[in-house]
Amino acid sequence: MQYRTIYPVLCKESSCLAEAAYEFTDAEAKVKVTDENGSSATSIETVIIGHACEDHFDKVQQMLKEIYDGDKESNNV
Repeated sequence: MQYRTIYPVLCKESSCLAEAAYEFTDAEAKVKVTDENGSSATSIETVIIGHACEDHFDKVQQMLKEIYDGDKESNNV
């Protein structure tokens, strides 16, 4: 038997300590995978970028768009 400590996922809005009901993800992480024959491929993995409670869904969504879409725009310059 194995175990690990788990933590409740809380809303990302300021000091809100409510348990999150929503999870925001992005498909940004690229992982190179190599099999036992030496063949390799790149895999795109889903990463969790934030959580929100029911009351702060829109605010957290907007905040994450500004953070992550803003980074993409600045990288394209």
